[in-house]
Amino acid sequence: MAAVRSNIRHPISIGILGGVGYGAAVLGWMFSRGVYVSPGNPVSIVTGVGYAIGGLVLMAAVPLYLLARFSLILPTGMTIWLLGNTVYQELYGAHLHPLTSYLTVWPLLFGVAIGAGILEVFIRAVTERIIGMG
Repeated sequence: MAAVRSNIRHPISIGILGGVGYGAAVLGWMFSRGVYVSPGNPVSIVTGVGYAIGGLVLMAAVPLYLLARFSLILPTGMTIWLLGNTVYQELYGAHLHPLTSYLTVWPLLFGVAIGAGILEVFIRAVTERIIGMG
């Protein structure tokens, strides 16, 4: 039992479990809001759904891994903020199709979250060099 617990607390496990949970929760919410997969070419459907699901998993898995492994807060915070902004746009009509946009532009959003992590690493390195804390 102790071996199972230590594996669950491993940063890779935290990232994978968190990413799968995030992807399932966001997809469930999106399907409940009317986002659907239109029938058509089966290859296109599998490719599109795989792209969307893979993106959702990565959007949470990598920031959670960075949080668990390196204590980087900004990537996870940015991911939460981006999802919160999408929820706001959906609920208040600030964007025509925010949910489908979230599924298609995830590489850009992922880059923003990772960029925030790079910024945090840079700030930590500078503060470590200047004042000895970072």
